[in-house]
Amino acid sequence: MLPTDRLEQVDRRPAVIDTPLGIVSFAVALESDAVPAGPDTAWRLRNGSHLHRWRHRNATLDLLIGSIDMPAWDGGAAVPVWAGIWQVRAHTAVSALTISAELTDLPADARGGPDSGECLAAVSVENEHFMVSIGGPDSELLALQAADGRLMPAGWADLLPIDDYDSSAEFGVRYRDPAGIEWRLPGLATAEVARLCIATAWCPRDDDRPAAWFAVDMPLDTAYLHLTADRD
Repeated sequence: MLPTDRLEQVDRRPAVIDTPLGIVSFAVALESDAVPAGPDTAWRLRNGSHLHRWRHRNATLDLLIGSIDMPAWDGGAAVPVWAGIWQVRAHTAVSALTISAELTDLPADARGGPDSGECLAAVSVENEHFMVSIGGPDSELLALQAADGRLMPAGWADLLPIDDYDSSAEFGVRYRDPAGIEWRLPGLATAEVARLCIATAWCPRDDDRPAAWFAVDMPLDTAYLHLTADRD
């Protein structure tokens, strides 16, 4: 994903995001083989972002993750935003890939569920005080990215459905109750690469300004620029 020779190696810890309404955790499976929560190696970038790396027998998996400073969509007050970019590079053929994100340890008064938008797969959770959203590409956007052939293998374009709620489709986005998203992706041939951006944001609850939801609608290129840029 990026050179590591000049990065500071740090303790190997599971990548999680603390929010006012719980903890966002991630999971990955190659075929039916779940990848351990803790990486094999982890580095810290100068700007505070972290690169986590897993060396599976069939693939190398990278997660570049950190908090980023993004202007609010409406010009109002900015909100806390975290972005995580997954990159999976296959060493041998892999028949299926699943990446998921879930908000856990919810307070008793929190409620949530799917909160999708155009080209956005998202879940949102809220109580009287806060709103937390997790989001990434929906099935339609995944198919478009595959057709472009830059972030996803081009062969995925014909395998991904355009409807997130098509339960008969083998691949695509699935929602977990009450606050999880799962991206079920097709397989990778040897040396093929897939990249997926997942964002998390939170804000004070305001039905007229769901700033967290707008913040997670983030292109991968934008997230990568912010996660790797030096900060003053």
